[in-house]
Amino acid sequence: MRNFEVAIPPEYENILRRIRRSKKLSSYTKVSFWFAVYLSETKNKYLNLYGFDTFTCRSVIAQVPYIHRFTDLYVSSIYAKFSRLQDWYKANPMPVYMMTLTLSHRDVTIPEALRILREGWRALTANLRAFRRDDGTLEYIYVYEPHKSGYPHMHVILFSDCLSDRDFERLRKLWADKLVEQASYEHGLNIVKPRSYNDVEYLRAYLLKYIQKSFDFENITPSTFVYLACLWDFYDRSKWSQKLCVPKKNGGYRAVSTGGGAFRFWGASRALTAVMKYDPKEIDATRNFVNYQRFGEEEIPEVVVRLAHKSLTSFLSEKEGKF
Repeated sequence: MRNFEVAIPPEYENILRRIRRSKKLSSYTKVSFWFAVYLSETKNKYLNLYGFDTFTCRSVIAQVPYIHRFTDLYVSSIYAKFSRLQDWYKANPMPVYMMTLTLSHRDVTIPEALRILREGWRALTANLRAFRRDDGTLEYIYVYEPHKSGYPHMHVILFSDCLSDRDFERLRKLWADKLVEQASYEHGLNIVKPRSYNDVEYLRAYLLKYIQKSFDFENITPSTFVYLACLWDFYDRSKWSQKLCVPKKNGGYRAVSTGGGAFRFWGASRALTAVMKYDPKEIDATRNFVNYQRFGEEEIPEVVVRLAHKSLTSFLSEKEGKF
């Protein structure tokens, strides 16, 4: 807890005033204020990286922008990841299901709703894996989005060729009856079945529209700002996030997350995470006496080789009288 006075960031003064005057949101004034301070203090900030330039053989200082979850650069990186997911789906067409997860907001705060929704989703994914058939595919990607009230809900895209109508019915009952006490059977878990593979031709846009709505700070509403502030402040300090081996009833073990850590805007199954991860190609440049790496290139540019020899010659001439 900070015990010194901090001025209200001018760019967020209006939104904070609206939150403070709102009957439904006034209890979140404090966390919204510190979130606004964080955004203001980290805006246009840079990190200084101290290193050594192997081309010029001199020390260098490089400045890189400070990136966090609420910056434009972070949104751009998500756009790139979703683009790779789109390419993967075009190469691996299969049935897609749009699933929405909600819960009742009665008698719970926004941070409590975030925790309940996250724990319910983790339990649901453990059950989803049990629906996999032999040689079947079941992958997913999810994003969180706030309601107009500021309370969260989830959008999930399921990629699967092994789910049936009976499975969907079991998921609805599981979500409402066993996993989330605040969820209803009628409105807790909804699934839209695909008509054709082309229904998700713009998969990237479908996912991004839910994330971008939360990052438009110029037109942000008080409830969305409160949602982001609660999400930013959310951290389970009671236990470290780790995987535990839990025995199954029919034998064997399954990995269960203990929770903990910060709250994520979005996530995906392990296979889709690997698909969206950027995998640079490294080049063995030792034969050219150049410590150099380029992404996606098959050969080292000739100009780099010339610069390397030139810098090495310059370095040796400067040190000639000192050896």
